[in-house]
Amino acid sequence: MSILCGLNASAQSSWSLTGNSGTNPQNNFIGTTDANNLVFKTNNVIRFQVTGNGSNVFYGADVMGRFANYIDDISIDGFRVLDEMNGYNYMRVDGKNKIVYLQEKLGKVVIGSSTLADCSDCNEYKLFVNEGIRTEKVKVDIAANNGWADYVFAKDYKLMPLKELDQFINKNGHLPEVPTTEEAIKNGIELKEMNILLLKKIEELTLYTIEQQKRIEALENKSK
Repeated sequence: MSILCGLNASAQSSWSLTGNSGTNPQNNFIGTTDANNLVFKTNNVIRFQVTGNGSNVFYGADVMGRFANYIDDISIDGFRVLDEMNGYNYMRVDGKNKIVYLQEKLGKVVIGSSTLADCSDCNEYKLFVNEGIRTEKVKVDIAANNGWADYVFAKDYKLMPLKELDQFINKNGHLPEVPTTEEAIKNGIELKEMNILLLKKIEELTLYTIEQQKRIEALENKSK
């Protein structure tokens, strides 16, 4: 009887490879009870490791068994997923300020496509979204050295005469500086640059209107 009790106790203290039931997380768990790291291996190579103090989770070992990536600073205030070899963060969560950072230094973020970032000028952008973005607000920062279109109202601004503008439109089928339909389809448009350009054209149109109004008033006064 004592032998059976001993076998039963031994069976309850071990884990089955086909699953377990009736476990108590206070007493039954996979892990360590000291400060040593928890290690997971395949083909006798460490693939995943949790440090003894719980501050780091390493994963993604290279062919030499060195860890290229790890989850760092695990705490209630956040964590980061770090590429140790290249020295930059894939993702960082700032739990204190409720901010999630993605690809802070290198790399890109792609949503909804596996090929959207395969373009000649893709290194100039960080975020790629397929099939559109829906939001209530979009704010575009304007760098000081990029300027705004109010230079059109400067006294020395050379406004294209309407006759030349008419000739340009008849010849090219679009406004000066504005991309053609073919160019827009091929290259897309820069939202900030296009808004500045459209503002420029509106301000030029305003100057044309003011100039025409002055001529109309002059003709009216002359006819009187």
